[in-house]
Formats: sequence, C-alpha cells, structure tokens
Amino acid sequence: MKKYSILFILLILSSHLSAAIQVLNGLTHMHPTAAGGQISGKILLKNESAKEARILIYKQDLIANCGNAIAYTTINTHNRSLGNWLQTNIDEKILLPHEEYTLFYTINVPKDSIEKGTYWSVLMIEGADPIKEENTNGMQVNSKVRYAIQVLADVGGFESPKLTFEDVKYEAKEKNNKTLKVRVKNDGLCSAKTKVSIEIFSDKGLKIKGYEAVQKRIYPNLCNEFELLLDDMPQGKYEGVLVADNGKDIFGSNITIDIE
Repeated sequence: MKKYSILFILLILSSHLSAAIQVLNGLTHMHPTAAGGQISGKILLKNESAKEARILIYKQDLIANCGNAIAYTTINTHNRSLGNWLQTNIDEKILLPHEEYTLFYTINVPKDSIEKGTYWSVLMIEGADPIKEENTNGMQVNSKVRYAIQVLADVGGFESPKLTFEDVKYEAKEKNNKTLKVRVKNDGLCSAKTKVSIEIFSDKGLKIKGYEAVQKRIYPNLCNEFELLLDDMPQGKYEGVLVADNGKDIFGSNITIDIE
C-alpha cells in the first residue's frame, strides 16, 4: 500500500517555481505612510497551468527572534503586526488556465497612539490543491506551495536603525566549505534591508580579500542570519573588519578569524 504525506514548500526569496501559481511582482511590498494613512496595494498572480487552480489567501505574522529560525504565526503575535489593519478583497479564488489575476489589499493605519517605525505582516498565497509527486520507492508525496508575501508600512518615514553583531561563528564542515555565520540585530524602529560583508587582512595589515553575504531584511528588535563563504581562503589566522550596511549608515567590528 502506498503511503501519503503532505509537504508544505514555503517560498521567501524567489517567486519562480515550477508550480501552477506564480507571483509576478515580488514577495516584498513596502509602503511609506503616516498615522491615519490609507494604503492600497496589489499582488499580481498567474495560473501557469493548463487547468483550473484554486488559491487561498490569509494573513500571518513573521517573527525572527535572535537565535531562532524565522517563524510564521497567527496575527498580532508581536506589537508591530499589520494584522488588524490589513485587508484583502478576497480570501479564495479559482483561476482559469493561464489566467492572470490582481489581488488587491488595503492598509488602514489608525490615527492615534501609533509609534513611528515599521509595521508588518505577511499575506500567504496557498495552492488549495496538492501537487502529486511519485518517488522511486513507491511513496507518493503530495506537496502544496505557499508564497509568503511580506507587506510593510513605514509610519512616519524611514529612520536609520542601529545594527549590532549578536554572534559571529566560523564553521568548516569540509576542506572547501568554510563559512562565517553572522547574526545581526536591529535595535531601531524601522526595518532595514542589510548588506553584510567582511574585509580580511594579513598580519602585516595588507588587504587579502573581501566577501559579501546575500542581502536580507532585518525587522525592528529582531535578528537575521548572514553567511559569508570563505571557501578559497587558505589556512591561517587573519584579522578582519566585519561591516553591516543598512543603506544609510554603516556599522563595523574588528574580528580575528582562525581558518582551519
């Protein structure tokens, strides 16, 4: 007898997948606003398949507490949730073969007692019908695809947040797999898309190489993890300057790396 299971695939960084539903205009939507502001936004969807596809739309919160993986929770889990302010025009839709559809949403920011800074939630776009896959062992796996679309409102404009390095750890699993893992915390009120890089120097103060991690967003009072791949660095002890750039201000730290 065949065994069945459900596998949920969550897409955060890429909107391209060989699935029926595609998101055409990105997975992050930012809106500058003020207290009492009313915002309208849209998400462009397309059914790439030759058959009907049913989708579900619902809200969740995104949290990335320092030292923990990103978690998706019920709305109002944190005090900067957009959950109560964010509404969509539908919560379910059947898309015809190859149909394009515009999902509209609105954000109504309250007038009073609103602290300046970033507020955010995510809109989940989920295929209601599973995609059947068969593996070589005869086990059938039914997978569903969800897109986590981050919706942000910057109330009162962007204010450059202070960034701090919470943890720096070097790992070498194999000879050609050398990684510097950096955890950065946002101590400000606004989210910041952050670039982390390092410049490595010899014991004589000469620059040897520079490395850069994939840019990521860090939410207020939360952390994000960055990986710097140092695969081509020879063994030795080096001095390095670690840098976090939020697009407006740069924060640095001197570190010593012992590459094995």
